[in-house]
Amino acid sequence: MTSQPLTPAERAACAVCADWLATSTAVGLVAWFAVAAALAGLATGGAPHPVLLLVPLAVLERVLAARVALDARLFDRLATGSLATLDDLDAGLRQTLAVPAAKAGRPLAPALAGARRLYRWQTVATVLIVVLAILAWC
Repeated sequence: MTSQPLTPAERAACAVCADWLATSTAVGLVAWFAVAAALAGLATGGAPHPVLLLVPLAVLERVLAARVALDARLFDRLATGSLATLDDLDAGLRQTLAVPAAKAGRPLAPALAGARRLYRWQTVATVLIVVLAILAWC
């Protein structure tokens, strides 16, 4: 492993990203309330067709939520120094999650961008679930 320890500015970026990603818990709660509302709408005679998309979207939202939560923890560890370098992170991901070596060596900026992208996709899935819940009541 040859990478240098993160600079204070990089640690700060990791800390901010970790804190922001941690807010995805609230996004997940909105998704679950919307799922419950959609099912209640269906139970009261609402439109069944929109609800057919509910299960795959809810599963997608949960998978994205798990990935966002993992990223939040990993960026927190980078921020606090539990993981001193990006090479340490890559080694842990390869060993524990069998992440291919070809995906290793990514600089911090693309890693942060990838985490933000996952968060946005989780939010999009949640918005779609809310729309389906509204349609279920129509």
